[in-house]
Amino acid sequence: MKIVYYFAIAVFVLASASIIRAQSNATDYAVPLTATVSASPAKITLHWKLGAHVLTQSVYRRELGTLGDWGTATMLKPTDSSYTDNTVAPNVTYEYRVLATNKSGTTTWSALGFIATGISVELPSQPGTVILLVDATYAYPLTFEISRLISDLRAEGWNVIRHDVRRTDSDTAIKTILRNDYENDPDHVRTLFILGHVPVPYSGDIAPDGHVPGSGNHQGAWPADVYYGNFDGDWTDQTINDTTAYDPRNKNVPGDGKFDQDAIDATMNLEVGRVDLYNMPAFAPLSDTALVKQYLDRDHAFRTGKLVAPNRALVDINFGVFQTYDVPGEDAWRNFPPLVGNDNIVNFKSVSSAGDWFEYLDTAKYLWAYGCGPGSWASSGGVGTTNQFASAGADAIFYMLFGSFFGDWDCQNNLTRAPLATKYGLTSCWVSRPFWYYHPLGMGQTFGYCTKLTQDDGVYSLDYVQGIAMGGVHVALMGDPTLRMQYPSDPPQALSASVVNGNSVKLTWSAPTLNQMSYNVYRAHATGDTLVMITPSPISTTSYTDNAPLKDSNIYVIRAVTLTTSPSGSYWNESGGISQGVVVPLAGVAPLAEDRPALRVTSDNGSITIHVSENIASAGRLSIVDLRGREVATVMDGVLSPGEYNYKVNTGAYMSGAYFVRLVTSGGIETAKILIP
Repeated sequence: MKIVYYFAIAVFVLASASIIRAQSNATDYAVPLTATVSASPAKITLHWKLGAHVLTQSVYRRELGTLGDWGTATMLKPTDSSYTDNTVAPNVTYEYRVLATNKSGTTTWSALGFIATGISVELPSQPGTVILLVDATYAYPLTFEISRLISDLRAEGWNVIRHDVRRTDSDTAIKTILRNDYENDPDHVRTLFILGHVPVPYSGDIAPDGHVPGSGNHQGAWPADVYYGNFDGDWTDQTINDTTAYDPRNKNVPGDGKFDQDAIDATMNLEVGRVDLYNMPAFAPLSDTALVKQYLDRDHAFRTGKLVAPNRALVDINFGVFQTYDVPGEDAWRNFPPLVGNDNIVNFKSVSSAGDWFEYLDTAKYLWAYGCGPGSWASSGGVGTTNQFASAGADAIFYMLFGSFFGDWDCQNNLTRAPLATKYGLTSCWVSRPFWYYHPLGMGQTFGYCTKLTQDDGVYSLDYVQGIAMGGVHVALMGDPTLRMQYPSDPPQALSASVVNGNSVKLTWSAPTLNQMSYNVYRAHATGDTLVMITPSPISTTSYTDNAPLKDSNIYVIRAVTLTTSPSGSYWNESGGISQGVVVPLAGVAPLAEDRPALRVTSDNGSITIHVSENIASAGRLSIVDLRGREVATVMDGVLSPGEYNYKVNTGAYMSGAYFVRLVTSGGIETAKILIP
């Protein structure tokens, strides 16, 4: 797909006099939304700071994830700075858009704000499957750290598929592996975490930083990790022939392995994030292996509540308004209010007349930091340099950065990647071209979710904010895409289980070390099966007795939970669970009686037919499980009346190997082994 980039200035290094509106007015281009919620009666109230030039205002609502349709607008008065919605229900995540039209002199423009909000929202107990794509260079030296990461992910409910690849592998071969994972389970495989210097795809003939030939020659192919997570779009290497870029990485000619597409032309299949600290000599003597080790240590500390920062953000804007559709500061003023609140945003320019933001980041911790200014590969004017990240405190966890060159992140000492090499940083991205949408983080969504939302906005076009380079192949998250913005505590510890009274299971565990919490108790048939919450509401004790366990092996997961109220709304925020589920075989479980359901399986040309014979009414669940006991498909889950049943299942997308067809009814369990060639 070919997209056109429009620029108000030739290069970012032009003096501030060329900017058409003052820096402080960047706030006029975003509606800074927060929300308060009430459970009884159920209502959501939006709040914002009113701009100085408002002509009209309107608000829209939809459920989060319903892209492409904002519904009908509710018109507001120009003087309104709040809106209450009484037509809401608990445990639903809504998304609101507030649109303000503004006019100053002869200039008219729109300001937009977005927020995800809800009342006591319960997040999925199992977020899905993440593919962990590991640079094989780290497989041995980081064995412990990678294994710990996988344990942390599984404790949070993720299913993990790991692949180790070499730095010399082709990106097309790697994508084939990823595509197979996705097509084997498209309903659950949602995220790709690239760990290390896995081969970097390049694509396009683009210069979203404005340095077209004649102004820096940065036009050409840019790093394009979207390639790995986009299976439905076109990816060709036939038409682009541009050798004007002075860096050989960016030159792009037919047949060179760099793709033609400037932007994705189909929505992303996977949420992609990368931690790549290769070629960062500014952090010497630490090698890239040592830097990745430190990152994984921080990742674990953050997930377990041991790495925290005050809920505040630092903003340092060294650009003004280029055009009404090209305002770098919008990313800060639109994203930060629903995440940290309007009163917790520090405008660096209002508290410091000189210097760069490191004088603040070195002395005070921030959850978020935004900085933009004239750039190079390793610097952003008024913000700082990669060398400063290497030597200074840089005490922010999540970063948004904008300036020339460093959005092209696969280069030495790259500024976008630098925060991930510090003692504190976990995510970073090059923003503003296009704008990013992090507001769902305020309701417990992941960074990968927000990355995909940003990338897909180029396909949906006007779903959020019309801007430059929407859906560009360069849009990339540096960091772990499975991370949430907040974790309440470390997981519970030392879960034990025992069968009592012949048909009950007693669970006991130790409280987290950091916070006293309530707990949710989950149960499943086997590892990978759907977890079902068996406590009707969070419990405060560290023991629980399951008086109606499954007539199969039982796996229990305990997670600490608290109702978190953010500037966006309220949701049940869970810790990770215990690192491993506990399998409890129940005494006295009999095999199926001879007069109960008969299970028979036949195979034929890429499919199987499952025959079930039942002679009494019974609840039943028919599924296919792999050799690790994970349920890979549910064939039937409901009530079986007396009769004969045939279920045909297409196995063409299954990986070769042995599987079991499992039938669970009130009378017991029956299994049949199948082989898929």
